[in-house]
Amino acid sequence: MVGSPVITWLLGGYAVFVASMAGTACFVALFGDDRTRRDSGFKVLKLVWISVAGAGGVMMLALKLGGLGLV
Repeated sequence: MVGSPVITWLLGGYAVFVASMAGTACFVALFGDDRTRRDSGFKVLKLVWISVAGAGGVMMLALKLGGLGLV
């Protein structure tokens, strides 16, 4: 068995959520009306990037790949 369908759906949902947050933050950071909104968009984008690419995100990816037998 490659992976549990529940885990796959949870990871897929998380990926869609993070992608939508990053996309919205990019849009606000690039096309915001005023400087305050653009700065807020960059802050949110930085937080999303750190949470995904940080140690927790890397550990979760390693555990998932290990569970699939790819590592």
